[in-house]
Amino acid sequence: MTVTTNHFNHLLDLVETERDAEREENQRKLERLPVQEREAMGKTVTRLVVTAEDVGVGGHALWVLSRPSHGEEISPFQAFNQGDVVMLSYLNGSETCKLRGTLYDVDQFEITVALDSPPPEGRPQGKCQLDELGSEATYKRMKKALEAVQKGDKKPLAHLRDLFMGEGRPGIIDLPVLEFFNPRLNQYQKEAVQRALAAREVALVHGPPGTGKTTVLIEIIRQSVEEGYRVLASAPSNIAVDNMLEKLLDAGLRVVRTGHPARILDSLRHSTLSAQLLEHEGQAQIRELDQRRELLVRQRARRKDHNRRRSWEETRQMDAEIEALWKQARDMEYGLSRRILAEADVVLATHGGISKQLLSKPFDLLIMDEASQATEPLSWVPITQAKKVVFAGDPLQLPPTIYSEKARKEGLGLTLFERLQKILPREFQTLLRVQYRMHETIMGFSSREFYKGALVADESVRRHTAAGLPNVKKTVLTQKPLVYVDTAGTGFEERWNDLLESRENEGEAKLAAQLARELHASGIPVRHLAILTPYVAQARLLRTIFNDRHFEVDSIDGFQGREKEVAIISLVRSNEKGEIGFLDDTRRMNVAMTRARRLLIVIGDSATISRHPFYDDFLTYVDEHKAHHSAWEWIKT
Repeated sequence: MTVTTNHFNHLLDLVETERDAEREENQRKLERLPVQEREAMGKTVTRLVVTAEDVGVGGHALWVLSRPSHGEEISPFQAFNQGDVVMLSYLNGSETCKLRGTLYDVDQFEITVALDSPPPEGRPQGKCQLDELGSEATYKRMKKALEAVQKGDKKPLAHLRDLFMGEGRPGIIDLPVLEFFNPRLNQYQKEAVQRALAAREVALVHGPPGTGKTTVLIEIIRQSVEEGYRVLASAPSNIAVDNMLEKLLDAGLRVVRTGHPARILDSLRHSTLSAQLLEHEGQAQIRELDQRRELLVRQRARRKDHNRRRSWEETRQMDAEIEALWKQARDMEYGLSRRILAEADVVLATHGGISKQLLSKPFDLLIMDEASQATEPLSWVPITQAKKVVFAGDPLQLPPTIYSEKARKEGLGLTLFERLQKILPREFQTLLRVQYRMHETIMGFSSREFYKGALVADESVRRHTAAGLPNVKKTVLTQKPLVYVDTAGTGFEERWNDLLESRENEGEAKLAAQLARELHASGIPVRHLAILTPYVAQARLLRTIFNDRHFEVDSIDGFQGREKEVAIISLVRSNEKGEIGFLDDTRRMNVAMTRARRLLIVIGDSATISRHPFYDDFLTYVDEHKAHHSAWEWIKT
């Protein structure tokens, strides 16, 4: 037990180290980066107007801020979370006023901030700016989860903890012959489903790119619901959760998606807890209480505006009544929320978004998607709610984002998924092998380098190329699945962008844009193209060069989990020393090289990247497939 205690104490220390590092990084970016860059990163929202004031529990002043929609598809607040610590800035006369607060509520085009201190007299009349300083809520939940695991008061949790620390052997139950809901599952997917259902406490599904990992999870969920199980489906990102939600809705299950609607796809918002709460018959009484409270708040504000004096007792009574009405409405809301969640077949949430509303009783099954992208402390947040866990992920793709290098080296970089891969017997783990995305040549290098050649391209995608798309001309590029454009000897050298603290390569960026436009001219729709790069400075430069929002440019990290018919990768690095920086983490390139379905174009300097064994192997693979081209073929002399 000492080993277990030491392990979780160490994780608690690492969480504190990571929290401090994130705070420092957010503060540094706030001071260093221009507003436009912070807004592009989702860390800042400008042009906000204070539209209402309210009072929350404990008498905290609440300001409601909004920004009118101008037809944007994405909410300006999509990267913000309830509980985030923020700084609100606005002009008060000739001076800039800054107030710290915590995000109290987040909607699509409206946000509520609970101020840490009483606001100055008078509501801001001009535009305000909101800056994220960090999220405390997720760290608090991680600490609370780790402490609960340590105590082990709940028997199912204590049992899972011991198994996950290598103490004891997980159990297997006898399964009847399964009748699969999805008749198109391949043999490896069926094996993964059977092993997951037969496992008494835990199973792992290793899903390389394009192998239908989510399809397997949906089958496991449907089979479990059929047996009367209550299921929690969770992932570290909203995109991954929404992906499961969309497929579960297609299956006709009763589902509830927790989390703020602002961070959920428009087409899925009717499934959110917020939407179902609004439609509930008990909502009328809650609305009546809120209207009575809002009337009192307005009366108090009018008296204040007209300098009408009230006795201390009158003020105290009015404030007490406002707070009592608020508490009564929220208690009713809380009760309705628990009822809606209890009646659902499946509840979906992000790991960090799991709240006390789910705590009524443990779930029979927890499905953890993208488990290899969550740190171990974050993974324990949903696990505290479950009796059994099925992990799904791929540790050979991008790891979790970690701010503290010290914490990463001391153990935070090792995910629970990776730990379990080492200690669970093989009958509790399945590798999915048939992929349904890429031409076999695009798949081949990744399969060889990362998966010991185990991957197989399904016949439906094995030989498809861009030339096979409707109305696309046959050209040098469209008829090939893989093209490497070598910039060695062109003088396209990288440079350091001091402002963004990142690297860029203008010559490479212009070449990438030229190739994208050439492909578009050959008939490939822009929606089928993605231009990706490891560096944020290069992504910004590419957007500037294109000057056309229809061409999708993104970082590799930001594009994980997605795919396009054609992907162009700009590697950026080109220097005499052969330095490749964080390209050394080859998992990032595994993601980059597996985003394309029909055509993958990689642009890079062979003289620089070939000094690393991984990229030298890639160049050998390129030569084997006669895919090596010189950039001079596209440079006008």
